[in-house]
Amino acid sequence: MSPWALQVWLGLALSIVGIAMHRTGPAFKRHRFGAPVALLGLAVMLVHTQELPEPEAGLVQAMVDSMFWVVPGVFGATLVMLGAPLYWKSRPPALLAGWLLIAVAWYEVYAVAAGISPSDFLLSLAVLPGATLALLVFALCVRTAERMVPPEPVTEPLTERERRYVESVLSRHLRGDGGEP
Repeated sequence: MSPWALQVWLGLALSIVGIAMHRTGPAFKRHRFGAPVALLGLAVMLVHTQELPEPEAGLVQAMVDSMFWVVPGVFGATLVMLGAPLYWKSRPPALLAGWLLIAVAWYEVYAVAAGISPSDFLLSLAVLPGATLALLVFALCVRTAERMVPPEPVTEPLTERERRYVESVLSRHLRGDGGEP
């Protein structure tokens, strides 16, 4: 195996390690070295000075070709997540821009995979009104079904006797007795 092929596989391994590092930790505080390690792996994989041997050359070429749809897809998904309603407050400009970028990414996928023209792509979008109508009917049915179910009554607080019983059960289990009172 040539050193350049090893460089490609080392870069792929670094990218995977970086992604795994980024996924560790709570959602609000990711590992700070994850993204740089993943980008370093991507750079190691894509930047080379010699001609790569075959399967690695095909892998690198496929990655370069996929950048035309991966980049707008990732940015579009990020914008959609940022613009999604949070506590009933949405951000329509971010949502619109995100969905447009996702549409561009899908167009690139279709153009590469099937070699379709822009007019064929726009013609295939004719199914969107029907799909949207089906989703709206489904959401309306779910909403109607949820509104028909009566709300649960408010639970009464524990009586003094029930409270003492719960306390005794909990204290026995915490002590390790496990026996009846």
